[in-house]
Amino acid sequence: MFEQALLATQRHTRSRFRAFFIPIAIGIHAVVLAGVVIGQYWNVDPVPEPAIQVSFLSALPPPPPAPPAAPPPPKKQTVVQDKPVEVPLEPVQPIEIPEEIPEAPDQPEDTGVSGGVPGGVPGGVPGGVPGGVPGGVPGGVPGGVPGGLPGEGEILRVVGDVKKPEVVNRVQPAYTEIARRARIQGVVIVETIINTQGQVTDVRVLKSLPMGLTEAAIEAVKQWKFKPATLDNRPVSVYFTLTVNFQLQ
Repeated sequence: MFEQALLATQRHTRSRFRAFFIPIAIGIHAVVLAGVVIGQYWNVDPVPEPAIQVSFLSALPPPPPAPPAAPPPPKKQTVVQDKPVEVPLEPVQPIEIPEEIPEAPDQPEDTGVSGGVPGGVPGGVPGGVPGGVPGGVPGGVPGGVPGGLPGEGEILRVVGDVKKPEVVNRVQPAYTEIARRARIQGVVIVETIINTQGQVTDVRVLKSLPMGLTEAAIEAVKQWKFKPATLDNRPVSVYFTLTVNFQLQ
């Protein structure tokens, strides 16, 4: 009985021994075999790569451009030669003789005025210029009125013998509400044209103020009346500068 138990124990021990060491032995043999194979691989000389054949193809150069076309030949100019005129050496009698010889036209009579200008018009003034107005006055200005005085219609500056116009009726400008609230003060300067009747016909602003004060000054100045400016005791139109003062009370 004991011997049988001992044999069974030995068989069981051997089975455990084989089951443990056989995989280890197989792994050791596999490692050794792999080492031998790798060693043989490293000992093999590298195989040289085959030479690559490279061939170069050179394309033919492009053909040269075509030469420019020759310009067309110039057109021949035909020269027309005048035929020589034959001049008779002997006097030639007319074929037909007219019965009546036409009379020469009468010369126009000279209806000019003594001291007139060549190219003038009938009714002009001696000493005038061509293109003047019939009935004009010597020394008048272009654009004047026929029969007017010299310098009439011309706008002068108040200098020299020109006496400045005097204000007869002055209209105060209206102070705009927005300018009053903003307390805007100052002066508006305008250049006007005052005609021979003392009326303001044109206004040009030289210095302005904001918020409608400039427009109010222009509207007021257009209503002013003047005693017109004079030159040699006659009224003339002049440029005149006016100043409108805006001052809060």
